[in-house]
Amino acid sequence: MEEELLFRLLFIGMYGIFATIRVYFRSQTLGRESEEERSLMDAPTIFLSIVIVGYFATIFIYLLLPDWIFWAHFDYSILIRWSGVVLGSLSIGLLVWTHRTLGRQYAARLEIQQDHKLIESGPYARVRHPMYVIFILFSLAVALISANWLILILAILIAIPFHWISQNEDQMLIGQFGDEYLDYMKRTGRFLPQIRRKD
Repeated sequence: MEEELLFRLLFIGMYGIFATIRVYFRSQTLGRESEEERSLMDAPTIFLSIVIVGYFATIFIYLLLPDWIFWAHFDYSILIRWSGVVLGSLSIGLLVWTHRTLGRQYAARLEIQQDHKLIESGPYARVRHPMYVIFILFSLAVALISANWLILILAILIAIPFHWISQNEDQMLIGQFGDEYLDYMKRTGRFLPQIRRKD
């Protein structure tokens, strides 16, 4: 099979699996009422929304009209493209683990559920915002698979606002859980596990 076609099919397959998982777990929350919801239209959220629109538009062009975007293709080792497949597979595994850990606590928006509980198990035992990490890793993975520098730049831009978005989420959860969440923040990293020093 032609190399480019193989990676295009892998790209489609990865996105199909990722999207199916997201749709399934989102469907579990339909009709649920939240106790508190924050609709943020701050600069990081607006920036992320604009970048995501550009990102998906570029992906549709890459898949449906590849000649339009071939100018952004760059040649690198096939091992880098396969590393994207490995990273994408890892991201999908982490996505399932994170969703299963959250269960009914999952929300697509910034909100507090009724009878909201602080999740401290699974990936949340070490990292406060694993879902954002998954989005960043998966976006980078499919960019590597595509070998398209425009998709890669947009994937990097997607990562930038999560720093501020996660701060907003932390503040909301401090308001809900108080000292319990502040203690949890001391034990965990925002996106990566804390490196604990030995005494």
